[in-house]
Amino acid sequence: MPVYELGPFRLDAEQLILSLGGEPLALGPKVVQTLLVLVERPGEVVAKPALLARVWPEGYVDEANLAQNIYVLRKTFRAHWRADAIATVPRHGYRFVGAVRQVAIAASLPLAEGAVAHRPVPARLWSRMYLRLAVAGAVLVAVAGIAAGAHAYTAAVPHLSAHGRRLYQIGRYYWSQRTAVGVRKSLSYFAQVVDADPGDARGYAGLAAADAIMGDYHYGKIAPKVYFARAQAYARKALALDAGCAQAYAALGLIDIDTHHLARGVRTLRRAIALDPRDGPAHQWYGTALLLRGHVARALRELKTAADIDPLSVAATDWLSSAAYYDRRYDQAIAYARQTLDLSPQRVDAWAEIGLAYEARGNMVHAIGAFHTFAHKCASCRAEAAALLVPVYVAGHHPKRARAELRYAEGHRRAVSSEDLAIALASLHRQAAALAVLRHARPTMLRVDLAIDPRFDVLRRDAAIVALTKSSAS
Repeated sequence: MPVYELGPFRLDAEQLILSLGGEPLALGPKVVQTLLVLVERPGEVVAKPALLARVWPEGYVDEANLAQNIYVLRKTFRAHWRADAIATVPRHGYRFVGAVRQVAIAASLPLAEGAVAHRPVPARLWSRMYLRLAVAGAVLVAVAGIAAGAHAYTAAVPHLSAHGRRLYQIGRYYWSQRTAVGVRKSLSYFAQVVDADPGDARGYAGLAAADAIMGDYHYGKIAPKVYFARAQAYARKALALDAGCAQAYAALGLIDIDTHHLARGVRTLRRAIALDPRDGPAHQWYGTALLLRGHVARALRELKTAADIDPLSVAATDWLSSAAYYDRRYDQAIAYARQTLDLSPQRVDAWAEIGLAYEARGNMVHAIGAFHTFAHKCASCRAEAAALLVPVYVAGHHPKRARAELRYAEGHRRAVSSEDLAIALASLHRQAAALAVLRHARPTMLRVDLAIDPRFDVLRRDAAIVALTKSSAS
């Protein structure tokens, strides 16, 4: 999101901080957000209903709160800059008349080694949701084109104005890219939809979906829970305007998945699909939720539906590859992973999926090649790739290479998923160490990944693993 200079002040649009001389001012987030809405459209009159809707999407507020925010801002500007930076337009709203200069796009902080980033590693379920690949500049082009990206969301647009509909479609296009820049742009366009048509639910649903993805992908500099809270507020506002807004329910369902409320997420996403059976993201997230609950066949069907609705959706195709792998359809898993790379070569986690499928088929040469490509194309994935390489080197009768890769993986433990490290250890007959790793893994992962991951087929016969799996379910 952008950073603005307003005379001696600097406004960080993402963190909602107004600073003076490098020091943040003690202003509440609602006050700063009021300023941000005005600054985004300098010189233009922003109507009071639009301001109220943007700053208080949760509703239950009157104009007195807005007037108080304007008073605080004017008092702040008067003390350090100019008193007339915000003009009142009687019976309409307010206009920012001070000088505004956009100085930068707030960049995401670099991820520390082992930090949680949202680039999913296929075939690791809960780890896929929480151990993400920090792939600089990765592009997930879910839909290439406004028409393709918006068809499921413009089937019924009775209330949006022509201007609002155009802004909404552009917002959906950028949102579908799933890149940090794209999602941030979508936030701006959806905000303009709210300004243009504050009585329509779609602008708020768009903001909810965009903030949900900001949290889901760990974009930005603030905690995901902040984005999720914003998304929930916008979704509630959308549902207050339109109780049948499928996109709002879909955003809430995605948040439920990310916050471990799978059962509720499944119910919410079912409701979204019932309201709009052509909502591709709702089908994708529902399929993901089913996969995370161990319902592989149903997940595969749901993800196929998502890919059929949006054939150019990178995210749906990538998850479809994972579902095919878990369903032991290895040729399909490879085909879907290659389709993912055709759509977006930057989606390098597909190489890990290809390697796992080749490994399951017994083709260790191709598996080793895929895992090395994975490591080469994603520097931050080197430790993960090392863990994946260990069992294939063992199977290929390269024990020295296997031990070298294991040393690297263990030396970068925080960047490796628990199940991958456990499998690597077990392949070198270090069952006790593997068991110790799994004991520190998430119980949900044990109940699901140990049950359906083909790589655990041998380990499931180990009495200690069986006992651990049972204890995780208690």
